[in-house]
Amino acid sequence: MNIEKTPWHLKLLLSTSLVFTGVAVIPLELSQTGFESTRVEAATTYKTTANLNLRLSAATWSKVLLTIPAGATIKYISKYGSWYKVSYGGKTGYVASQYVKQTTASTMTTSSTKAYTTTVNLNLRKSASTRGTILLTIPTGKRVTYVSTYGSWYKVTYGGQTGYVSSQYLKASSPSTTTSSTKAYTTTVNLNLRKSASTTGTVLLTIPSGRNVTYRGTYGSWYKVSYGGKTGYVAARYLKAGTTTTPTTSTGSGRTVVIDAGHGGNDPGAVYGSVQEKVIALDIAKRLANTLSSTYNYNVKMTRANDGYLSLAQRVSLTKSYKGSAFVSVHANSAPSTAYHGHEVLVPTTESYTTNPYASASRNLGAAINRELGVRIPTIRNRGVKYQNVYVVGKNTVPSTLVEYGFISNANDRAHLTSTTYRQRMADATASGIHQFMRSSN
Repeated sequence: MNIEKTPWHLKLLLSTSLVFTGVAVIPLELSQTGFESTRVEAATTYKTTANLNLRLSAATWSKVLLTIPAGATIKYISKYGSWYKVSYGGKTGYVASQYVKQTTASTMTTSSTKAYTTTVNLNLRKSASTRGTILLTIPTGKRVTYVSTYGSWYKVTYGGQTGYVSSQYLKASSPSTTTSSTKAYTTTVNLNLRKSASTTGTVLLTIPSGRNVTYRGTYGSWYKVSYGGKTGYVAARYLKAGTTTTPTTSTGSGRTVVIDAGHGGNDPGAVYGSVQEKVIALDIAKRLANTLSSTYNYNVKMTRANDGYLSLAQRVSLTKSYKGSAFVSVHANSAPSTAYHGHEVLVPTTESYTTNPYASASRNLGAAINRELGVRIPTIRNRGVKYQNVYVVGKNTVPSTLVEYGFISNANDRAHLTSTTYRQRMADATASGIHQFMRSSN
């Protein structure tokens, strides 16, 4: 996006060895990908061999949560280079692995009767880590069956799959009774119903466009559904939410959200080599529109669905003609220095430039999206919510915000922006933020 940003002063702390309470603490060692070097599923018990600092993150300059006495028993969760993530004294953090020794592995207590309810759209992962493969996303307000605890993660079962979720986004509920899935979806194209959740699966029949199917479960990017007396699998992206037997407040009630893919046509936006902002923006916008429609039942309108050029005034005018309830503009950032990195959300200023009557609501919308991006994509720096004079935000007539998903000019951000996996996560996080805002503004 071609907007001058306020400089951020970046600080880098380097240390080869720091000693606290007589304990040498070693800097974090990362793999070549920048991710943790190993991951272990089950918790293991260790004992400290010296007074040992428990830190908030795996770095020598990180905040000390507490000092664990020598000889104390701690619960091992996972390994990050030369650091262990452990639990002790009701807190979870990181310790230098050279100052602990392994004892007998603990046996996890399990219970299949506990039930929890999700408080946000929550990723069910293959392992107890933010890097773990996402098996599926559990919608807000859904019940999951608790299996066991792994540090700050719960192992749970939902939709026929068992995996790990962050416990902070669950609340205790009464154990659920067995229920049949009655959610309904409508096909948006002629859609193959397959015997297995794969494009190579045998085609049982082809469901015509516009037909209702009954949802049975989620398997990655596939839905298990019933239609015409047969049950099989269809690609979820070709379904939109239809009538359910028990409507809840989790749906968008058909309200219109306008999604604006920045730049387009002869305006490529930010460019780095062969990477163009307009291409990234359109892809994220399409994914966002699909998630808002299929997961939350919003009526979604896009200012552009192809590589066409629109003026800023035309984008605002389309929002009025669409009778939108909210407007979100999708962008990627760039800077002369490759050091600048992170995502940020732009909202209306308090200056006379802003004529949007929903300036306050726009800030709430931006804050909700920023919060979800920060939680769901911690591998990109969160630069926060910023007040800026942006035309499509300040001159709009509905709650509006502009999202910069990262800097094309920065290697780490660019790797995320060019990854289809992360672009989907960006879309899902944004959709969740929009939905949270829309629910609160009913």
